[in-house]
Amino acid sequence: MPDVHTSSLADKLQALESCLKRQDSKDIGYGHALREAIVASDHLIELEALKSLGDLHLQRGKLTKDSAEFDKAAALYAAAYLRCTDPDMGQTLSHRIDYMEKLSRQLLQGYTPRYQWLSLDYWGTRDSNVLRVAEICNKLDNDRISQPSIEQSYTESLVMAVNSGDMFLELELLKSLGDLYLEIGKKTSDVSQFSKAANLYNKALKICEVPEIKQTLQHRVLYMEKVREAVRRVSI
Repeated sequence: MPDVHTSSLADKLQALESCLKRQDSKDIGYGHALREAIVASDHLIELEALKSLGDLHLQRGKLTKDSAEFDKAAALYAAAYLRCTDPDMGQTLSHRIDYMEKLSRQLLQGYTPRYQWLSLDYWGTRDSNVLRVAEICNKLDNDRISQPSIEQSYTESLVMAVNSGDMFLELELLKSLGDLYLEIGKKTSDVSQFSKAANLYNKALKICEVPEIKQTLQHRVLYMEKVREAVRRVSI
């Protein structure tokens, strides 16, 4: 008798590959899969999307011998590994990291990929990060008119944040995507949008290590729950 968990994961991976075939770019396809996995609170597919993005940059690094591609692969593998609770996936990621580091040393004369996520101090003080992240997100908001989809724009920026190990930007983009679905839910009275917002806020809370940001996210969750309840009462 087949294992239900294994069968379910295989079906999801097949759906992920089907999604990629519909996209012009694998970066966009895996980014879309990553966002949808977080929105659906599907932890295994989230890890698979991160790992696959890492594989993509590792392959590019092998072809171009560009250290920046190895750095991106390292950040994506590390992000997946640090969030992984599945022993089998954890072992796969550990082997992938070892292989990536060995390959980097062989191809790039001993170069070891940078793990920027090891220190929050890498990105400077909290105040400087608030300003830096605000400027990036304001530009995304101002570009709404020229962008075919602000959702896609946020998603691409989210992948870039993980690529560079930029936890501060990743948190803000998760919150911004949550805010986007919250606004859609308020305008359309579609309660499923509130579930998407909740999962994005909760994802940010899980990886947040800054008390002030965590408090902001907790307030956002409480506000979302109040709005969702109000919409439900009106629709009854």
